[in-house]
Amino acid sequence: MNALEVNKLRKRYGETYVVNGVTFEVKQGELFGFLGKNGAGKSTTIHMLTGIIRPTEGSFSIMGKDYTQMDQIKRRIGVMPDAANYYYDTSALSHLIFFSELKRIPWKRDELVRLLESVGLKGHERSKVKGFSFGMKKKLGLAQALLGDPELLFLDEPTSGLDPESAVAIQQIIRDLNRRNKTIFLTSHNLREVEQLCSRIAIMDKGCITKYGTMEDLRNQYRQHIELSCKISPMSPAQEQQIKKQLINIAGNIVIAGTSLTCTVPEEEDIPLIVTALVDNRIRLYKIEPKPVTLEDIFFNIPDLA
Repeated sequence: MNALEVNKLRKRYGETYVVNGVTFEVKQGELFGFLGKNGAGKSTTIHMLTGIIRPTEGSFSIMGKDYTQMDQIKRRIGVMPDAANYYYDTSALSHLIFFSELKRIPWKRDELVRLLESVGLKGHERSKVKGFSFGMKKKLGLAQALLGDPELLFLDEPTSGLDPESAVAIQQIIRDLNRRNKTIFLTSHNLREVEQLCSRIAIMDKGCITKYGTMEDLRNQYRQHIELSCKISPMSPAQEQQIKKQLINIAGNIVIAGTSLTCTVPEEEDIPLIVTALVDNRIRLYKIEPKPVTLEDIFFNIPDLA
């Protein structure tokens, strides 16, 4: 079952479509990454999916409920916005009590205390929010999103602005939630974070989904060739000439410098041919590594992929 299904979703302001025909799905229990540069239409899409604004055209469903049943959908989702507002003179516990009542969620004090403990706020239940650090406020925002035990969580920039230790703590909480079969829709400008956490990723640009799939899917779409870096024994000028002659129809961009050889090959199947050529010429091969394609490579080269 899909937790979220989006079909040809559009949002128009005046004559301009800021979201233009977006279609994708999020599987139940999936940790899904949603990326886009500023102005790509990402926030507008999220605002439609969470009921803040209505679509101009298209549709979506959450946990089998059509978007026209937004009141029912809101009971089954939790939202952690990037910029959350807090009541600074209330305690963390009072904050959760207020929002539980606002969402008409039955609550018990012990359950809310355990919820605060689960996001790393143990011992701060009665502390006023105005004394919280930025990281603690992020954790409180996550606790607020978890009120009512939602099936689908929208987490918008959950680690932005955090120090490394706090960011790692939040990431671990996200992993733990996902292991409990929570479906998580994650947006972040931290591309490494998305690459590490998410099983599938969608990238928006100019109101459209330009790339969509697993990291391996995205790498295969992006990669035109494989860059290889080899650590080798030093070779003589004659050996270097022979190697280049032997590899000319296999590899491109061949550069030999001391104990380093770099080149590009079209396919993985060509890598053993590089090894064979080196061995045939009595050159020792200590290490051969393909350069990994990162999410950053893919994200910042969207125009080349369209």
